[in-house]
Amino acid sequence: MKKLIVLDLDGTTLRDDKTVSENTINTLLDVRNRGDTILFATARPPRDAYKYVPESLRNNPIICYNGAAIVASNNLEVIYEKQIEKNDVLKILDICESYGYNQLSIEVNDTLYSNFDTTPFFGNAKNEIKDLRKMEYKSAYKVIICSENPIDEKILKLFPQTVKGVITDKKTLCQIMNAESSKWVAINSIIDKFGISKENVIAFGDDINDLEMIKNAGTGVAMGNAEEQLKSIANYITDTNVNDGVANFLKELITKRGE
Repeated sequence: MKKLIVLDLDGTTLRDDKTVSENTINTLLDVRNRGDTILFATARPPRDAYKYVPESLRNNPIICYNGAAIVASNNLEVIYEKQIEKNDVLKILDICESYGYNQLSIEVNDTLYSNFDTTPFFGNAKNEIKDLRKMEYKSAYKVIICSENPIDEKILKLFPQTVKGVITDKKTLCQIMNAESSKWVAINSIIDKFGISKENVIAFGDDINDLEMIKNAGTGVAMGNAEEQLKSIANYITDTNVNDGVANFLKELITKRGE
């Protein structure tokens, strides 16, 4: 039975230096040539997802912003989206600042806008520093809280019901999206296109934003470097992202199939 293989990027497909090993690329090409489908699902925006997905594997749509958008891999055209209305963005900013979280970013039209220099959190990622309250826009894909100290989970309960947040990256980021968006919801929105049932989805991830798809996929695989909460609900735990955990698991899958 053919599989839909869903791959997170950071901490999963990407090594710590943000590259994909030749071993992983060749293994993914092998399973694709055997009839399986490869789909990437990331918290990253389209501009970054496109940059990090190996060119040879850009043949299917890419799930971005933790499922708030799906884009075509050839031209980044948005084919599915769930955004946050501006009024709710402004409410979120108020809540964050009242809790002392003043380093904030929003993603609008595939551009990162922030009220501070995001280099410590996002490296050399392009960022436009602006007064987020005075910007002109209708909606945003994400609001991001950045903090050097662990973000308090209590803040998640204070946001408008139209949104939901997930705390990731060792609790230094809180990613806030439309309440109806997640990687798993996005997968379900396009799974019929591939003619593959949910039972035949294999999902790989490492962080809390992967939890829903790891839990609901037919086979959920946590990386060896994954958060413990993810490992506790996964069907399997593979090796780390640095040690080609994705490739190692898929090679075992090929062997079990007797191919």
